[in-house]
Amino acid sequence: MNLQSTINHLEACLVEEIQKQQDNVAWVDSMEAAIAKNASVDFEQVVTQGSELCKASDQVARRRKQLVAELAAHWKVPATALTLGGVVRRAGNTGTRLGVLRAELRSSVAKVIKRQRRLAALIGLHQRINADVMQIMLGCESQDQVRQGGSLVNAEA
Repeated sequence: MNLQSTINHLEACLVEEIQKQQDNVAWVDSMEAAIAKNASVDFEQVVTQGSELCKASDQVARRRKQLVAELAAHWKVPATALTLGGVVRRAGNTGTRLGVLRAELRSSVAKVIKRQRRLAALIGLHQRINADVMQIMLGCESQDQVRQGGSLVNAEA
């Protein structure tokens, strides 16, 4: 591929990657809703969707890495040393759109990270509530005593 073609493919890849990040935000929303509803069927579906989303995101990331490696070879620099910012700088005027997409991707990733941290806090809260309820119900003085008593299982399974 020539330089312009590779840059065009990289732009398309970044657009797809930005969409995947937006899909991640929607997935976190779905996960929060499933946790709030305490619906195991919804939760299982959301987990499956998350797994599929991870696979699709990995494919896009691999394609981006391959395109950056092609650009690195063109510019005769190590692929590991070339970042999207470096591509934008080296591409000059042809990399203007890449710079905009790079900034949008960074913003999208930051949003996903923030939402995932919030989800992790919600999950941690649920775990602590469940542990406290079990401790009270079993009349234990510590969580260690609860853990020694066994494990909870899904009675529907």
